[in-house]
Amino acid sequence: MGQHYKEIAEIALKRREAAIPKEFLLPESVLKNLPLNLTTVPRDSGHFTIEELEIIESNAEDILLNIRNSKWSSLAVTKAFCKASVVAQQLVFYLSLNLNSCESVLTRNRQTA
Repeated sequence: MGQHYKEIAEIALKRREAAIPKEFLLPESVLKNLPLNLTTVPRDSGHFTIEELEIIESNAEDILLNIRNSKWSSLAVTKAFCKASVVAQQLVFYLSLNLNSCESVLTRNRQTA
């Protein structure tokens, strides 16, 4: 029979990992100390430059205007969004590995609400 699905998944994860620029990845120290509100990670992690934050927090119209006015290059915009998507993927993957802790997080949030 063919390869076991776990072997195929491991190969796919290694390929994905090899394809991601290492400088786009959140440092391990950030991943180990994630806040409850993950929407703050880009701004609070120190991982993004001020320009990258401005880009990824802008709407499409402003992005196009800033490219047209040469404030940002299309390369800078592309890199900022690639970096943001890598970080988002890291956070989703991290959470999926730690789903067992979801109930404890929900319980903790219920207690503080």
